[in-house]
Amino acid sequence: MQKVILLHGLGRSKTSMRILAWRLERAGFEPVIIDYPSTDAKIEKLADHIALSMPTGDDKIDFVGHSLGGVLAKRLAKRLPKSRRGRIVQIGAPNFGSEIAERANIFGEPMGPALVELEPNSGEDDDGLDIGAIAGTAALPAYGLITGIPGENDGKVSVDSAWGHASIKKRVAFPVTHSLMTVDKRVINATLEFLKNGVF
Repeated sequence: MQKVILLHGLGRSKTSMRILAWRLERAGFEPVIIDYPSTDAKIEKLADHIALSMPTGDDKIDFVGHSLGGVLAKRLAKRLPKSRRGRIVQIGAPNFGSEIAERANIFGEPMGPALVELEPNSGEDDDGLDIGAIAGTAALPAYGLITGIPGENDGKVSVDSAWGHASIKKRVAFPVTHSLMTVDKRVINATLEFLKNGVF
């Protein structure tokens, strides 16, 4: 069976990925949920921690990451030889950061050092990665006055940031909020579609 690494978001735990893991298993994949201390370190150090739990061998590995987990998925895939890089599904990942991270940094310590790295940025180099990006659009326009996020967004990440550098056939959006994306049937079905076929 094809192994799929599941990575939760900032401040969450592996529990938030269990429904998605169950659906993946039913679809014939072998889900591997990796828990990590998302509020304890910067992104690269978190990737170091997760890498210790990565499956070894020569088989390809797919990734599904929610929010920060989607950013980490790219970092981890880049560490693999090209022959082992499978597909990546990002769910509400702040590829270009998020304006809300700037505002949330007033809480600093509880959110952890990775939050600073999620402030608005120009994104990372995605060359050599097969990425399917899922965005949420359920945030009310007025909510943008609080979060500072322009345009359509899920309450934490804009559609543009969630899509990142993904090509047109490899990006999709649903009217769902950031926190509910991993349990939304449309998001889960889209995740399965991309892992199977490489498009939405």
